[in-house]
Amino acid sequence: MIEVWFSYGEIRYSKPQILFLLAHKDLLERGYWVPRHDDSGYLGSSKGRAYKHEGYFVKPIVIIAELTTRLDATGDDGKLVIERYYLEVDELDLADKHRLDYWTVISRIDKAIKYCSGEYRKRLSYTAWQISRGIYQRQ
Repeated sequence: MIEVWFSYGEIRYSKPQILFLLAHKDLLERGYWVPRHDDSGYLGSSKGRAYKHEGYFVKPIVIIAELTTRLDATGDDGKLVIERYYLEVDELDLADKHRLDYWTVISRIDKAIKYCSGEYRKRLSYTAWQISRGIYQRQ
């Protein structure tokens, strides 16, 4: 299986990108971007010295903080996303742990990811977004 890799300039919080960020959450929180899996390890450059206006650690921390903020806005559903894709807990185990139906867990995880990657996220709360989509279920 080919591992998916994104540069920080490509991040738009699509579902594959959210899953990529969660898989590497620890590294990003420490301020390091995920190394490309096909990099040779050579660090030299023939272009001379490049100067940056911010620390190397700023972009990874800002990107993972934004994702965390988006997931926090979804409440318990965001916690399910973190447990599933960061802590790698199986959906069946999540259903047992939270005393939920398996399909409810799947649905709530999917809704939270869609909200986090959606364009209406800033205009609508998570509950209002669910109501507007006709997918709101009282918990």
